[in-house]
Amino acid sequence: MKSLLPTVLLLLLLGCGVPASTRDGEIARVLSHANELTARTRPALLAGQYDRMATTPFEFYRGDVPIFRHDWETGRNSASAFLGDLPPVWGLGDPHPENFAVLYAGDGTPGLEPNDFDSADRVPYLFDLRRLVCGLGVGVRLSNSAADVAAVGQAGARSYATTLSALANGTDAHRIVTDEGSAIVADVFRRAARDRASRSELSSLTVVTGTQRTLIRGVLDPADPSQTFADLPGFARDGLQAVVTQALGRDPRFTVLDAVREFGSGVASWPKVRMIVLVRGPTDALDDDALLEVKELGESGLAGWYAPELPALDTPARVLAALRRLWFRPDADPNWSTAVWGDLPLQVRTEADSNKNLRISRWTGARATQAELENAATVLGELLARMHSRSEHATVVAIAATLNRDVDAFASEQGAFADACSTSTIDDFAAFGRDLTTLGPLLGYQPDSTTQPAGPIAALFGTPP
Repeated sequence: MKSLLPTVLLLLLLGCGVPASTRDGEIARVLSHANELTARTRPALLAGQYDRMATTPFEFYRGDVPIFRHDWETGRNSASAFLGDLPPVWGLGDPHPENFAVLYAGDGTPGLEPNDFDSADRVPYLFDLRRLVCGLGVGVRLSNSAADVAAVGQAGARSYATTLSALANGTDAHRIVTDEGSAIVADVFRRAARDRASRSELSSLTVVTGTQRTLIRGVLDPADPSQTFADLPGFARDGLQAVVTQALGRDPRFTVLDAVREFGSGVASWPKVRMIVLVRGPTDALDDDALLEVKELGESGLAGWYAPELPALDTPARVLAALRRLWFRPDADPNWSTAVWGDLPLQVRTEADSNKNLRISRWTGARATQAELENAATVLGELLARMHSRSEHATVVAIAATLNRDVDAFASEQGAFADACSTSTIDDFAAFGRDLTTLGPLLGYQPDSTTQPAGPIAALFGTPP
C-alpha cells in the first residue's frame, strides 16, 4: 500500500487542521494523495471534478475509487469468507452500473458491454464484484428508498457465481444483445436503437452552414453550464489528424473536419483532456459525417497491487489489451483504439448518442420496482462473470470452486456488503461535502504557479468555464 504520510504532512504544513481521527479527514487525505499530481498541474480542473463529486452520492461514488481501494487495503471492504489466497483476475477495476453501455459492433449489431477501461488492471475478483454491488446499492437507495438493497446485491452476486461456475465448466459465454428479462436493460437497448436511427448527436452537437458541418461551441445544456465545447489551440487542432490516423488507420472516413475541447464530462476523468472530433464519414454527404471522442488516459487507479503481468508496456497498450479481453467481441466498438501524441496517451472511440450508458436517473417508475432492480443486478452479475472468465482458466476454476462451497452464503455476504457499503458511501458523500466546505475546493491544497505547466500544454489543458 502506498504511504499516505507525504499528504498528511502536506496538509499539516498548510495548516488545514484536518482531524486525522475522523472519516472526513480520512477521505480528504486519501483523495489528496491520489490526486496530488493533478492538483499541482491543473488545479482548476481538479476543482471541477470535486465539484461534480459533491452533487449526488452516485457522482461521488463514480470518483471514489481511491477511497474504495484504501478501504479494501485497510480491511473495511475486503473482509470475506470467500476471498482467501485466490489469484487476481483481469478486471475492469470500476464496474459500477454506469460503466456499462450498449455498443454497436462492426456488423451493426448492439451488445451490452463495459465502456470505461481507465481502471482496468489485475484485481481481486471480489474487488470488482463488490464495486459493482455497492454501486447497485447506491443507485437503489437513490431510486427506491423502500427497496431491499441486500436482495439486489444478492441477485447480482448469485448471478455472478452461477455464471462463472458454468463458464469454468465449459459452457459457452454469450453476448448480451437483448433485455435478458430486465426492464432497465430493455430501456437502454430501446433508447440506443432510437438514437442510432436518428443520428441525434449530429443535430445536438453540430450545425450546418451552407455546405459545411461544424461542431457547436459554448454551453451544451443550460441545465449543466459546466459542460461546454471550446476552441482548441491551433497546434492541437492541426495535430488531431495524425492522432486519428494512428489509432484508426488511413481511411477517408476519418478525415478530420473540425474539433473542440470538451469541458465538464465524466467524474474521475473530469480533469483529463477530452476532445470531440468531427470526421468525414463514408462519403462527402453531410448526413454521414461522424463524431469521435479523443480522451487523455492515465495510469490505473489500481496499479501496483500485482506484478505487471498485463501484456502492455504503457497505458494505451494496457487499455487496448483490457477492452479486447473483456468485450465479447473485439470490435464491440470498431472505432475504439488508442494512440500516443507526444507524451500524452490517448483513447479514441465513437461519440454517438446510440452508445447508451445505463443511467441511475432512468431507474424510475416501473423500472425501479424491487423485481426490476434485482433483474438488472442479475444481468450485470452475469456480464461481470463473463468478463472475469477471460482470465487464466486455472484462476477461473479456482474462484468458481471457492464460490461453489456455498453459493447461498456467498450471495448473502455480498448482499450484506451492498447494504452496508451503499449506506457508508452516502455517509462518505456527506463527509466529503464537509471537507470541501472546511478545506476549500482542492481539499486544502493551495495552487502553486511554479508547478503548473506553461505554453502549449497549458493551452491544451485549458481553463474550465
